Amino acid sequence: MKGKICVLIIWNLLMSNIFSQPQKFCRFIYKDKIYYGLVEGDSIFALNTEPWNNFQKSNNPIQKEKVKLLNPTNPRTIVGLIKSYKQSWEGKNPPKTVRWFIKPPNAAGIPGNDIVLPLSLDEVKVEVEMIIIIGKKIKNGNEIDAKEAIFGYTVGCDVMGNQSSFHRINNEPQDADENALGLGLKACDGFEPYGPFIYKKVDWQNKKTFLQITNGEGKNIINYEDNTSNLLYSPEKIVSDLSKVMTLSPGDIISSGTGKSFIAKVGDTVNLQIENLGGFSFKIEK
Repeated sequence: MKGKICVLIIWNLLMSNIFSQPQKFCRFIYKDKIYYGLVEGDSIFALNTEPWNNFQKSNNPIQKEKVKLLNPTNPRTIVGLIKSYKQSWEGKNPPKTVRWFIKPPNAAGIPGNDIVLPLSLDEVKVEVEMIIIIGKKIKNGNEIDAKEAIFGYTVGCDVMGNQSSFHRINNEPQDADENALGLGLKACDGFEPYGPFIYKKVDWQNKKTFLQITNGEGKNIINYEDNTSNLLYSPEKIVSDLSKVMTLSPGDIISSGTGKSFIAKVGDTVNLQIENLGGFSFKIEK
């Protein structure tokens, strides 16, 4: 009898370990069609629906080098956080709830693609940020609801046009203090690249974040490191707070903020990494 109990315990532990293993998902183009996929090693298995639904995976693996990876969701809403890291509140008391802004869906960018600046800009500010992926609709939720609504995490870049660049190109005074313009310059096409993979069942805490900017001559001009432990609010708190203002739907993303932003110019290459969440690079073009 004892032997049967031991076997049952070992079996339960093994099954628990299998189902708790991190999973990796993506969205990709293969033979002119867009699919969601489950990534296993160097292979991708196409799914019959979005990964947050009850999906079935194909039996036929596709090698990663044969596909074009996209940003891993098609968001209805892109939310970004403001002053969500401890560095922004040194010597001050941060608010109890998050502060945010909204980007339009056209801002979603494919990781690794060049960012082509619009006519009114020749400089941008870039930030490395952990991205929260929503997998379940949530409205007016508490933190327990929010935990169930979070599908996974990835790495992204919040890109914003530099106001001084906008003023200079448009022959406007440089001393204008315009909060609205700053938010508006986040709305440009492709100004929120993220992915290419969603990591599910991973621990987001205490992960190193890296941002590097290299100029057109190949010289490193910025090497920045931070840590997600400096995030003031847990992802569950973030999602719960936002759900009390707006409805969040599957595929929506939340760019969780950073401790510092940096200027990138035409010809610069930006490299982003978050420990255990991947990374990507892109070039600033005109």
